[in-house]
Amino acid sequence: MARRKLSDVSHPDPLLTDEFWLEYGDDPQPPMRLKILYVTFGEVASAGPSSFNVASVCDRLGITYPMVNHYFGNRDGLLAEGAYMVYQRYVEKLWAAAVSAPRKPEARLKAWMMAQIAETLTMGGWGPILNYPLAAREVTAEIDAKFQKPLNRVFELNLARLAILVRDVRRDTVTDVDYTVEKYPRTQLLSDPYLLSVMPTVSWSIFGMSVWVAGEHAPARNISEVSALVKVLMENHFRTIVSVIKGHPEN
Repeated sequence: MARRKLSDVSHPDPLLTDEFWLEYGDDPQPPMRLKILYVTFGEVASAGPSSFNVASVCDRLGITYPMVNHYFGNRDGLLAEGAYMVYQRYVEKLWAAAVSAPRKPEARLKAWMMAQIAETLTMGGWGPILNYPLAAREVTAEIDAKFQKPLNRVFELNLARLAILVRDVRRDTVTDVDYTVEKYPRTQLLSDPYLLSVMPTVSWSIFGMSVWVAGEHAPARNISEVSALVKVLMENHFRTIVSVIKGHPEN
């Protein structure tokens, strides 16, 4: 779709319908501040932080650039808050996938893993901001100043939920938890010898596979033999993860 000029602020993107906004929340017409963030989600996902142009967001919403500065200070402030919100949404989608899976420990863990792959692909250009701080130094500085502590809490919540899934696979049980950023057993989980021994292997290996399958690993792209075996390789990797989980003795 052809972009309009920034001066043409009276005709916003007709694709930004009530249905579009409802993909991000329960308000068919959210406040302009949220609209800016929601449009930014998709723009950065497709373009990445270095190519992201705030003017494109303004064009689509039919607003002027000073409104972005009014709400977020500047471009980097917008990207920092966007990264925080994107990560929150990512974490909640992983857990939603796990709890929606059949009530079997391996099925729940696999659903979590497959959701991470899917959401890493959807996240696209936000990946460098969240995973490689030097890729966007100014945005990283904004995150450090405004969002680092709450971002840490969301990260720990994600790990706490994954820890329950991992321990359930080890014990062949299903545990229902309602962890939130305000309520999860941080001290208890950090003092569990079994989880300390197995969680790094599980979480790092799933993350690495997610990046690879999402196509963000440049050296592995466009190798036809590998691409043809993706599903088999993923299934084998999951079986390896399960064997690692079950092979670690609990103290």
